[in-house]
Amino acid sequence: MDVVFKNGSIVTGEGIFEGMDLGIENGKIAALGKNLAGQKIIDAQGKYLMPGGIDVHTHLDTSFGEMHTADDFTSGQLGAIAGGTTSHLNFCFPAPGQSLMESLAYWKNKVFQEALIDYGFHMVIRDANHLKELSGLIEKGVSSIKCFLAYKDKLQIDEELFYKTVEKARDLGILTMVHAENGTLIDYRVRQALGRKELLPIFHARTRPPEFEAQSIHFAASVASVLRAPLYIVHLSSKKGLEEILRAKNAGIPLWTETCPQYLFFTEEDLQRKGQSPGLEDFEGAKWICSPPLRKEEDREALWDGLISGTIDVVSTDHCSFYFQGQKTRGLGDFSKIPNGVPGIEERLSLLFYYGCIKRKLPLERFVTLNCEFPARLFGLEGRKGKLAVGYDADILLWNPQLKKTFSVHSHHIRLDYNLYEGFYVEGGPEMVMLRGQILYDQGRFLVQPGSGQFLFRHPLDLL
Repeated sequence: MDVVFKNGSIVTGEGIFEGMDLGIENGKIAALGKNLAGQKIIDAQGKYLMPGGIDVHTHLDTSFGEMHTADDFTSGQLGAIAGGTTSHLNFCFPAPGQSLMESLAYWKNKVFQEALIDYGFHMVIRDANHLKELSGLIEKGVSSIKCFLAYKDKLQIDEELFYKTVEKARDLGILTMVHAENGTLIDYRVRQALGRKELLPIFHARTRPPEFEAQSIHFAASVASVLRAPLYIVHLSSKKGLEEILRAKNAGIPLWTETCPQYLFFTEEDLQRKGQSPGLEDFEGAKWICSPPLRKEEDREALWDGLISGTIDVVSTDHCSFYFQGQKTRGLGDFSKIPNGVPGIEERLSLLFYYGCIKRKLPLERFVTLNCEFPARLFGLEGRKGKLAVGYDADILLWNPQLKKTFSVHSHHIRLDYNLYEGFYVEGGPEMVMLRGQILYDQGRFLVQPGSGQFLFRHPLDLL
């Protein structure tokens, strides 16, 4: 064996295995057993061996109108590595009138020489012409698309196009992802609020009530039910939305969902935080602007319950970073102009480990299922990613449960002028991060080189 880990606790979705060695050869997990011999021995005593995290919802190096995210692939992937994520799926937004194939080629060209970790893409459907190209996506290794039911006159598609998209995707084995909010009614409520001079960040949440998320999930699930088509609801934020997810699952609809750390750790009260910067004292909450918005305490608790019960299938980040100064501040005096998006790619795993596994007794097996195994299964990577098993890529975290850290803008690795989790204390984190048998990160030192990451050619969904 090239490398053998000894004395660690191997964590999978099925259980925690003690007293077993893990051997790596040619970038793959070659053996799990006792008394394995290797050229390099790594002592994992007192630590966990887990699969590298998979973040299936990121927006790196992305433009939204005149706004461009603070993090490109290099800075975002550095943050991912430091946090224990070794694969991610980014969204490709075709320009208006641009074909899916042109857009995919553009995005792949952006990243392949600089990639630090493995990456893939979801394609965003913007018009009916894109439906003709769906079969071509499978040939290119893209097995998921996204439809927006929000952002009227920008990204939102109508109900007929949504139905046709889900139908065509079903026939090809493509998983349709949905941003589920009623964009038409939100647009109306935003215009009402601005007319009443309700301009502060809190009105972002108040114009996007959870009922509109629940109604949109119900509609999307109804389409999936009629068509017997797979559906994935992104960034679930509310108790009412969760109730719709549970109703759909109980009805046998092939539907899955994710939530994100921001919905587990913050509420709409954070949009009313007071800041210290002159002239921005009432604008600090803009840092927490995302869509769907942060909700109430009861929603936060319901989402934690959904993670533990199994109703929620995946934890992703929706990492979409905008600078506070110069980008978020464009919405000073008009909350509707604050760019929607928050960071999280670096903090996700440690937050969920400490506040989930340690504080709320979320089983470690469930932690691995949420962050590694089920994302791989849903998004065409099963057999290759997300699991510590023979034949899988040796994407391995040497997880030290004793590692202590306080998150701060002064120590994070993403390119942003604030940290959403500033001052959050955690115990547990990656001491070593390995991608396909190569060490990317070891005790705070990056050993990764540009070009280490590979494009993830993903297979059609076969869960049905």
